[in-house]
Amino acid sequence: MNIVHPVADEWGEDYAVFAASAEHVVLSEPLAAFLDYAVTERLRPVLMTSTGTRLSPFVSLAMRRAGGLWAVQSADGATYDGLSGYRIDTLRDLWERPGQGTERLPSYTTLATTHEQQFPGVLMFDVFAHQRAASDTTVGTLSEAMISALGGSPLELWGPFEPLVDRWDTRVLTEVARREMPATDALHGLSRDGSFVDLFVGRTRRGILEQIKGGVALRRYPDHIGGLVQTASQALATIADEFQPTIGFVSLAETDIGTWVEPAAKRPEVPLAVIIGPRGVHDLDIDAAALAEKHDITMLGRKRTPSLLVRFSNPDQGLWAQLVAFAHDLGAERIAAATGLGRV
Repeated sequence: MNIVHPVADEWGEDYAVFAASAEHVVLSEPLAAFLDYAVTERLRPVLMTSTGTRLSPFVSLAMRRAGGLWAVQSADGATYDGLSGYRIDTLRDLWERPGQGTERLPSYTTLATTHEQQFPGVLMFDVFAHQRAASDTTVGTLSEAMISALGGSPLELWGPFEPLVDRWDTRVLTEVARREMPATDALHGLSRDGSFVDLFVGRTRRGILEQIKGGVALRRYPDHIGGLVQTASQALATIADEFQPTIGFVSLAETDIGTWVEPAAKRPEVPLAVIIGPRGVHDLDIDAAALAEKHDITMLGRKRTPSLLVRFSNPDQGLWAQLVAFAHDLGAERIAAATGLGRV
């Protein structure tokens, strides 16, 4: 008997597969439904495409949230891990033998190193901010401010799925968020220059928690990141003054065409700066003087209710090493408790 699954093209006891034939894969309603189904059923979602496929930034974010895996097939029928480039014999190799083997897609064997080959970059951001659950509370202005502060074009379109067709309007977004409480699904926003944002809103004991996660496109991946550390720091300082976020991050990632991603080698995403707002500083009981002895820290705002800006600017220490050291000094469990993560 031929059984047709409502959202998956192939499935097993612990995984489900969505096959996409398009050259440009977007977060369509069927793909979003598939990812939601996989997460709900606690299955590993696998996206199957050709080696020449590009994923939209919204697909990349949704796959990351769902713990998704990417399999790509070449013209000769060989299948590869779309994230590492290694050839796989079965789909289970994606999670049982990740990064193993010798045969690899040619696009994963070299990084772009010359100006002619240099791929674009994206300033990624992830910000959490609490607001009062009041009649005048507005959703979407934090996204506008963050993208503008990082140098992106104004948001123009939004929607729950791609293609985004509705004109960006914070009044409409606010009404949608109210209707979907206690927690919204992802609301997607897009700028003319390819800058993008995923917006989530959830009710907490303190009001509402708004999370924005997205990126602002750069023309090229930089040779030196000192200027971007400054850009990231200034952007976080700007939103700290206006929105007092609980915590926010900015990092640098490499892409392929604009903000789209192909199955090809990338430089690892690296952190640039972090902001911890007054609520976070209070809840984490931060000793700024002690932290300043180890990290590049600036106190912003009022003396009694300051925000703390951390720049990962030490050229003699790796960027991830600086972030890990800072997180260790704060305590991961305390950070999660202060942001309300897991309790939206």
